[in-house]
Amino acid sequence: MVLFARPRGTDWLCNAARVDAALENLYRLARIPLSYKPNRHGGYVTLPAGCGFGGGRTRPGSYANTAHNAPLVQEVLADAAVQRVANYVDAGLQAYFPKLHRFYHNLLAAILRDSPDIVQMFQGCCYGACHFNLHNASTIDHEDWYNILFGMCAVYSSGTYDYTRSGHFIAWSLGIVAQFPPACAVYVPSACVTHANTPIAGHETGSSAAFFMSAGLARWYYNGFMSDKEYRERATVEQMKAWNAD
Repeated sequence: MVLFARPRGTDWLCNAARVDAALENLYRLARIPLSYKPNRHGGYVTLPAGCGFGGGRTRPGSYANTAHNAPLVQEVLADAAVQRVANYVDAGLQAYFPKLHRFYHNLLAAILRDSPDIVQMFQGCCYGACHFNLHNASTIDHEDWYNILFGMCAVYSSGTYDYTRSGHFIAWSLGIVAQFPPACAVYVPSACVTHANTPIAGHETGSSAAFFMSAGLARWYYNGFMSDKEYRERATVEQMKAWNAD
């Protein structure tokens, strides 16, 4: 696990304030359906962006939002301050995990070539997707098993909370508890490490942008741009032996 410190200077603090405002505005304007239930990570509101494969899809595609929420999410993605955060987490991954960064970059490029209907979430960012976790996003213990097992999820913190008293990032299976200041990013192998973050006070706000790469995209690419089911139906005996061994 790596905590990537925020850049120094007032310029980055001003950028962070713009991101805080954009995510709080998304929280205020989003309409959550009556059928919405707390997700398995916690009881906060979360909205997806980017692309993935799995969950009943027949091929890779963009994550869906309601007709009301979709343009609001797109507005956040187009915000120059949020774009800068995406470049920031990309730079951190490249600095600490250059081979993984190259793998993500090449995988996403291949998926976009194969599925031209998918619009890249952020230019200059190797992650395929993110979740905007809004307003009071404290999570319970969980693993993100739909992400690539050996990958690193990047979580950018946002809000106005006292990070010395709340909002700590916990990697339970690593035995790590760390302060997680706003405008910083943490990298964690989220599919195999149980993690969470502590609640914030009622008068505070704490949002995050969690960047990830769907394991389904990697399987789709590895299978020659087809699902596991389709690959098994088409593969020869020799190909299946190699596939199972891998």
